[in-house]
Amino acid sequence: MEPAYFIGIDLGTTNSALAFVDSAEAGAADFPPIHTLPVPQAAAPGREETLRTLPSFLFLGEQTFVGAYAREQGALVPTRSVHSAKSWLSNPNVDRTAKILPWDALESGRVLSPVDVSARVISHLGTAWEKSGRGALGEQEVVLTVPASFDEEARELTVEAARAAGVERLTLLEEPAAAFYSWIANHLAQSRKSLFDGQTVLVCDVGGGTSDFTLIRVARQGDRIDFTRTAVGRHLLLGGDNLDLTLAWLVESKLGKPLSVRQRSGLRRQCAAAKERLLSDASLKSVEITVLGGGSSIVGGTLRTEILREEALELALEGFLPVCGPAARPGDEDRSLFQEVGLPYVSDPAVTRHLAAFLAGAGAQPDAILFNGGFFIPEILRDRVADVLGDWYGRRPAVFDNHDLDLAVAVGAAYYSYVRSTGAGLMVRGGLPRTYFLGAGLRSVCLVPRGAEEGQTIEVDLPDMNLVANKAVSFRLYSALNRTGDQPGDVVEFGAQEEDLHAHAPLNAVIRFGKPGGEQLVPVKLGARLTEVGTLEIWCQSKISEHRWRLEFELRKQAAQETARAATVVSEEALRKAEALLQGVFSGAPDAVPPEELPGRLEQTLALGRTAWPLDAIRRLADVLLERAGGRRGTAALEARWLNLCGLCLRPGFGYPGDDYRIEQARRILSAGLAFASQVQNEIEAWIFWGRVAGGLNRAQQIELFQRLAPTLLARGKPPRVNSSLLCEMWRAAASFELLPLHSKTELGEALLARARKGDARESEYWCLARLGARDLFYGPINQVLPPATAARWAEALVSIGKLPPPAAALEAVALIARRTGQVNRDLPGATLTLIRRRLEESDRSEKLLALLEGASARDLASLGRVFGEELPSGLVFRAQE
Repeated sequence: MEPAYFIGIDLGTTNSALAFVDSAEAGAADFPPIHTLPVPQAAAPGREETLRTLPSFLFLGEQTFVGAYAREQGALVPTRSVHSAKSWLSNPNVDRTAKILPWDALESGRVLSPVDVSARVISHLGTAWEKSGRGALGEQEVVLTVPASFDEEARELTVEAARAAGVERLTLLEEPAAAFYSWIANHLAQSRKSLFDGQTVLVCDVGGGTSDFTLIRVARQGDRIDFTRTAVGRHLLLGGDNLDLTLAWLVESKLGKPLSVRQRSGLRRQCAAAKERLLSDASLKSVEITVLGGGSSIVGGTLRTEILREEALELALEGFLPVCGPAARPGDEDRSLFQEVGLPYVSDPAVTRHLAAFLAGAGAQPDAILFNGGFFIPEILRDRVADVLGDWYGRRPAVFDNHDLDLAVAVGAAYYSYVRSTGAGLMVRGGLPRTYFLGAGLRSVCLVPRGAEEGQTIEVDLPDMNLVANKAVSFRLYSALNRTGDQPGDVVEFGAQEEDLHAHAPLNAVIRFGKPGGEQLVPVKLGARLTEVGTLEIWCQSKISEHRWRLEFELRKQAAQETARAATVVSEEALRKAEALLQGVFSGAPDAVPPEELPGRLEQTLALGRTAWPLDAIRRLADVLLERAGGRRGTAALEARWLNLCGLCLRPGFGYPGDDYRIEQARRILSAGLAFASQVQNEIEAWIFWGRVAGGLNRAQQIELFQRLAPTLLARGKPPRVNSSLLCEMWRAAASFELLPLHSKTELGEALLARARKGDARESEYWCLARLGARDLFYGPINQVLPPATAARWAEALVSIGKLPPPAAALEAVALIARRTGQVNRDLPGATLTLIRRRLEESDRSEKLLALLEGASARDLASLGRVFGEELPSGLVFRAQE
């Protein structure tokens, strides 16, 4: 059935909107009118009002509110407020499918995922549509907009949210393109006069949470006009929200008093409203700001100050739009000043410097500029950017004015929805904005070139490309915005300083082929297609059968690790000899070395100490150990050695293709328990094993293991008698389970703190306490970090005990627990940090400990090894968290 309406939805960070074209109004005119849908929403409990946009806020009370009331109430009760869901969809530092919102709430109050929240906003727009008497939203052609810089993971999650809201006939459209379509729709006659052949138009889109830059080239022959998108900027979490936070910081400094999370939330909302007024009205000199007190002093403790127009202008123009040269580049500070809400905002807020970098990389000088996004509603901000561009190129670009910047993206999306279906209108071509590569490490294969068009299928058939069947396979997916010469099948080697390269979440598949359980090499070719929806589909196609296996993003783990060229190299001959040693020992060969001599013989064979064995080598050894797991049952010594070496070769449980499958194999092998469970050493080795591979276990698996540990570690009353070495490894394993519920981690930490207070804590137990209370986790997402109040209580208790034996371990634990991140939701209170600094300054290792406390030490293998508890395998490389 042909749709009666063609709908465009702007799913915005701060505000969302819906526009539509009624097919019944299509006639002799150049283009049917585009309407916007007024959105009914709660103004207060029991009272509704209709607004032109829907604020993208949720408030969780006795019922869930979406829109203006949710925004205002959320400022008063931030622990029940959800905002910036679109930014969370693109945040790789959290599990984007997990229930992590509201971010300011305690763990029990975090009840929604970013996908859930986005679906609620779309559903509210769908309900408003149905109330308008035009049928169900799911029956219409819907175009949903996303930032041009959204990666494939964020796009897929956006599609998932739309499907959850009942939208089936869906297409994604990039927001800058939608803004350009809006200009065409509103200035059709003018566009035919203003546009010329070879013209380059810059779309500068700065909204509430993101900044997008896009270049569109005009080709014109007479009355025929074609548009091609030629460049897209990288993903920038930078927008009006950052300016709101800056103004809030200014006000808090004027008040001279640190504010609570609730007060900061209310202040931020006031600053957003003040910003809009001060930057748009030149006659307004100042806006008063009122911050209510807390507790019983809500009225009596009220604080007041004001924001001057000159202050708002200085911050906006000099901080966010500074005059700079075309060679200027964004600063590269380690930490953003705007991480209060847990999002990885860019460290340099200067939009003009980011714009200079984008235009230099694209090698273009814009002839015209089209502004979009709520940030540019004040004319003074648009003028500043146009003036800066004029200084760079000796001529001020023409400014294409878009009506109603808060509605332009929705209007443009509705235009595109109609044109895409009917062919009546102008289209922007350009295809895929990035080049995509598949590979492990620095050597990769070009899979999809930039510019691939919607619906185009690409195949890569390389000689001798095989995949192992009946085993999980994993690919690293990379993309680059500015590489234009690569073709499908090209093998490329990225430089270590490849700035344009973006590493995506892994692509995983399990190939089932032939006999179950039997490994088999299957010749394959790779395929990819840019779907009509606007997402990238990637698969492996068997060359000897009709089988095809789709590769799917692993979105539930933080994509903070990637395999790279190993720091050390082991020859193939040495590695085969090492594999033969393992096969001999665990197959019962008569000439096999005794299990107690095996580690030394392996070190001799590989010519490296075991902690220096590279990642690719240990995973091959792990595969042999898993294959020969039955051999561990021969003797207690064999089982202990198997557990020790298998854990060593699988550590840290992730970071290499196929690790998910290896961990699952290990879990199946050990599911029946130990063959020699009565041997203390075997039980010790088992808990060492689980601690080493904890990063490869999911939340449910970690909880299952914790439940086996809890009766011993969290005993009620007199604790059971346990071998001291076994108890040590049980604690180390429990502390390694970063995905445990926060209340379980808190219980473990409190038990360790009680031992420290009694003077019973061993050195390793301070390490365990540091791991549980750490501000930066080793592999877990940031929503698994304990609340600052809990960590502050632990740190203060440790420094108040006195001279702690041993001081080095205790003080390092304090530094790790209190390590600064720049995020209010993770960092300890200022008073606690001051107390800790004083204590660390008294240590003979003060310089190192203070660097650790201030977050100045690098996130490298050495420092992560301290967190992990032993050296990590060479070849495991961590990207800095964005």
